[in-house]
Amino acid sequence: MQNLFSILFFFVPIFFLPFTSELFEFNKMIFVYIMATLVMAVWLSRCLVAKKFIFRRTPLDIPLLIFLGSQILSTIFSIDHRTSLLGYYSRFNGGLLSVISYSLLYWAYVANMNRKSTLKTLYSVLCSAVIVSVYGVLQHFGIDKDVWVQDVQNRVFSTLGQPNWLATYLVALMPLAWCNLISKFKFSISLAFSILLFMTLLFTKSRSGLLGFIFADIIFWGYVLSKFRKKFLKEFLIINFIFLVLFFIFKTPITYYPPPLTSTAPALEVGGTESGTIRKIVWKGALQVWLHYPIVGSGPETFAYSYYQFRPVEHNLVSEWDFLYNKAHNEYLNFLATSGSIGLLSYLIVIGSSLFIFSKKFQFSVFNFQSNSNLKISKNENSVKIDNYKLLIAALGAGYSGLLISNFFGFSTVATQLEFFLFPAMAVTLTVPSTKYTIQSKQKTSNLQKLFIFLILCTMLYVLSTILRYWYADVLYAKGKSLTTKKNYPLAQKTLEKAIRLSGNEAIFHGELSLTYADDTLFQFGLKKPADQSIERAIEESNKAITLSPANLNLLRGRASLFLKLAIINPKYLGGAKDALLLATSKAPTDAKILYSLGLTYARTGEKKLSLGILKKAIDLKPNYRDARLAYALMLVDQGDIPEAKDELKYILEKINPDDAVAKEQLKKLQ
Repeated sequence: MQNLFSILFFFVPIFFLPFTSELFEFNKMIFVYIMATLVMAVWLSRCLVAKKFIFRRTPLDIPLLIFLGSQILSTIFSIDHRTSLLGYYSRFNGGLLSVISYSLLYWAYVANMNRKSTLKTLYSVLCSAVIVSVYGVLQHFGIDKDVWVQDVQNRVFSTLGQPNWLATYLVALMPLAWCNLISKFKFSISLAFSILLFMTLLFTKSRSGLLGFIFADIIFWGYVLSKFRKKFLKEFLIINFIFLVLFFIFKTPITYYPPPLTSTAPALEVGGTESGTIRKIVWKGALQVWLHYPIVGSGPETFAYSYYQFRPVEHNLVSEWDFLYNKAHNEYLNFLATSGSIGLLSYLIVIGSSLFIFSKKFQFSVFNFQSNSNLKISKNENSVKIDNYKLLIAALGAGYSGLLISNFFGFSTVATQLEFFLFPAMAVTLTVPSTKYTIQSKQKTSNLQKLFIFLILCTMLYVLSTILRYWYADVLYAKGKSLTTKKNYPLAQKTLEKAIRLSGNEAIFHGELSLTYADDTLFQFGLKKPADQSIERAIEESNKAITLSPANLNLLRGRASLFLKLAIINPKYLGGAKDALLLATSKAPTDAKILYSLGLTYARTGEKKLSLGILKKAIDLKPNYRDARLAYALMLVDQGDIPEAKDELKYILEKINPDDAVAKEQLKKLQ
């Protein structure tokens, strides 16, 4: 069991693959599912061999059950059941299945682990952190700057996939490094490790991460200095002085000014409008979602759908106004919006119970600090004095607290969720003697026991095969999208159809296949070949996608795009585009881009007055919308309203872009 948890903690932070639709979180989540399945199989098998249910009661049991109940209830009433079950497709972490997996891992850990095995697991945790941090530092110096679309030298993300995610992960681990620093054993190595983690944190330029670090630093050293007074004052001054020097040497998150927005990621992650401004807008929308779904929320991981129904108008004026937001960028408001008051309250109860575990374990009676004791996290339990486990628990509690602070300005990921659920489990097991829960039965295993173990193994293999089928379906989906981009439509269709056979209820697979058929139709049309069958398949797949996930705004955008492409062949399909955009508008009433597309569609169907009205509404929502104002001006020219058309063109040149060549040319014609 200890080996399984060591593998889990070692590989989750560093595990990612380049050939899935999402490189980082998807593969980490799949790995957690696999390891949770193996852990459960081993746990149940141990129970059968021991002829008793191996379980250890903790203060977190009932809170976890309440939290699980809230997530199940929220999933039942979700606006998209599959998303709530498996997570939003691109984030994955946070769905009901992931919460169940983390909870089972917690119970398995406290039931089967002890002091010695926890120390070995912590050794794996820190070894993994070294690899992650070294890669992060190398990223800062350009080792893979040509690999990523993002400016990874400016803000590193190592193997976690996003700077803020990396920062939060490191914040939770840094107090463990300071725990080693307190020991006189290998002080220089522990100091170097602490500096490595802090430098990586600085290179992320994450303000939420830095704030979490400050809290973790205050809590850990405040505890150490209050308990042991001046004994570790020297270590405290040395490490924090070095941190302060590094803070001023490198460009810090406080002095960092984001570069112009050049990628497709939200500015909250890469730059653009100041992130604090954006967060306030998103938080305001999250509160509106909660007011509409106050009890159980819109469903776990459905923020990408529910937010746009109540998206504040001012979101149109920020740099990523047309990007899709699938999280509230505040873990607590995200729970409030997607799981309602019940979900947030149960989540806070879990947090409170976890903090109670840390504080309670600080006090257990075997701890009496001795002046000649040493502390070192290593594979050998004998190198750790029994009266120093208190410091490890303090470090776990400080890291846990720093994680909570960082999540206030962000959201949890797979790596940080493991810390959230299993740090309290580690605190519990550090008080369990190494001889606890060892199976010493010399009785032979009966045939009935062997039968049940065989059934457990069969069930495990079935669950693992299901997980791998789900993973491989995503590999095919990613490959199909790539083939569509390369205009290899026949092979793309076969690949996506194979993905659907493996995971037929994934709406975005059907949506992607419908667009591939549409692109193939246009290609065949250009070659003057009949494509009626492709048109029928495209519409059929789009219908399936919308049926499977009617709340998904992206699918409605894709459906509108599908019919607009088909309208090139036959204008009759403009009606389908109009219907899709009208439905999208009802789900995202403040989205100026959808209104702009609808206005152009009305213009193509000859409904000029409706087109003008819709375009004007888009401009009212987003006054700096250049494309909408230009289209509105040209429509006014067609209607013979030259003075107002001139005003619109002048607005573009005076308040949006003085060098807009098209606006200049049109204004010159009118004059």
